This record gives sequence, structure tokens and C-alpha cells, in this order.
Amino acid sequence: MEPGGFEYDSHKFLKDRGHNPVRINPEILKRKYPVWNADRYPDGYFNPRGGWASSGKVVAQLILDAQAAGVALHEGEGFKKLIEQDTHVTGIRTIAGEDYYAEYVIVAAGAWTPVILPYLEKVMWSTGQPVMHFKVEDIQAFQAPNFSVWGADINNTGWYGFPAKDDGTLKVANHGPGWRTDPRGERRIPDGEEQHFREFFRDAIPTLVNAPKIGERLCLYCDTWDGNFWIDHDPDRPGLIVCSGGSGHGFKFAPVLGQITADVLERRPNKFAKRFAWRTLGQLANEDARFIDR
Repeated sequence: MEPGGFEYDSHKFLKDRGHNPVRINPEILKRKYPVWNADRYPDGYFNPRGGWASSGKVVAQLILDAQAAGVALHEGEGFKKLIEQDTHVTGIRTIAGEDYYAEYVIVAAGAWTPVILPYLEKVMWSTGQPVMHFKVEDIQAFQAPNFSVWGADINNTGWYGFPAKDDGTLKVANHGPGWRTDPRGERRIPDGEEQHFREFFRDAIPTLVNAPKIGERLCLYCDTWDGNFWIDHDPDRPGLIVCSGGSGHGFKFAPVLGQITADVLERRPNKFAKRFAWRTLGQLANEDARFIDR
């Protein structure tokens, strides 16, 4: 790990915040996490305060919390279009023809955002990222304390994953450029991607090379050209706020996004708002081109 690298800087950030991440070398890796190829990973760290949460259960609980706070949920009603008076957004119309009016409309539609608001498709787009599930025989070897949530040189490779479930299901995924995807279409991983996973196993976790694949899915992102969220009033459509552009990071930031969005809507100071503010095409043209056509 060297300054400027994702792992080094993350390690330093954790220590600065009062955490105590444990530095990992090949000897420690062999002894404590033996399924990993220690020759491939000479350096790293383990954060004993880190972990993971079941996203489905979390979202279900957030819905219950929102309803308990007085939020009305209109489940199963598809979005058709914004209701506008001149350029002012005053509500939405559903596919069934129901109209809902509001002083402000917040579009927080994830990968569907550039479909709902196609004028944003040059600065944000839907991508599909590969997720696969494999079956492991030695379940204990792939659970704590022998195996943890992990990222394998993730800034350069994109590989990350989780411990095995009690039934032996092991989730492995890749956070990378992905494939431009229409969320209305078929969510299918391109042919040959499984081989990509097995090449990684051969290099990093050799005992998984022949593990049976038991499932796969396409994880949808809404990527922005610079990887930052997009949380701001639409300057050309008063009454509309966009909260999107998670770029694969939306779920982990869920605990703070509501407050940021509320502050932006009410135009209150928020130290993060500037970073996530509306960015013009002029600004886009001056950025590194690699963000534009990934």
C-alpha cells in the first residue's frame, strides 16, 4: 500500500477517525485468512469494525420507518411523466392516470433516472454490473473469522465480495465500468463473464476455481461522469429536485442522503451539497474524457 492508492488512503482515513485497522502482510494472510493467495497480496489491512448489512432487509425497514413517520406509500404505481406549468414542475402523473401535486417533486429513481429525465443522459447513465453466486463446500473456511467482507485491490480490479451464508452461498461481484444498460430491458450478464470471475479465482482464491455457479444477476447503477452524487434543484425546472447518481455507492450512504437532500430542498447550508451540485455541460467538457465514455 502506497500513498495515493485506495487501500493506503482508506487505511489512513480510518486511523485518523479513531479506528484501529490491522495491517496485513503475507504471513498474517496465510495464517488467518488461508484461502487467499498470499503471494498475490503482500499488503493490506483488516478493519475489525467493518461489516455488511442485508440491503433488502434494510430497505424494508426504512419503508416501515417512513410510514411510521407519516409518509404515504403508493406502492405499484408506475411513473408516467412530470406535471409542468410552463417550466415549473408541480407534480407527477402515474401510468394509471392518477395525478399527484406537490410544492416540490424529488426524483430519486436510481438507474431509472436518465429514463425518467432523458435530458440528463449525457451526464448520467444506467450501467449493469456483474454479480455471481457460487457454492462452497467448506463453508467454515469462507465465514468469519477465516473470511470477511473483502476488496481485492479494488481500485484497480473492481473485485469485492462477502462471507458465505450458512447454506454455502458465496457472493462475488465486480465494481467497474460495467455495460450501458436500459433498465426497461433484459437484465442479462454478457456471455463469457463467468470466465472472468474464474480467472480472478485462479489468481486470488484458488480453491474457488471449480466452485459451482448457482446464480447470477445484473446489478444496476446510475453512474455520473465524475462518480459523485447528483443532488440539487434543476435550474431549468423550478420545483424539481434530482437525487441520484449513486455510481454504485448509494446504499452505503443511505443514512446521510436524506438529510443532504432535505437541506438542498430547503436551501440550507450543507457541507456536502457543493460536491453534489448541478454540473453543467460546460463543466463536463473540461473534465477528463475517461469519465465521459466509460
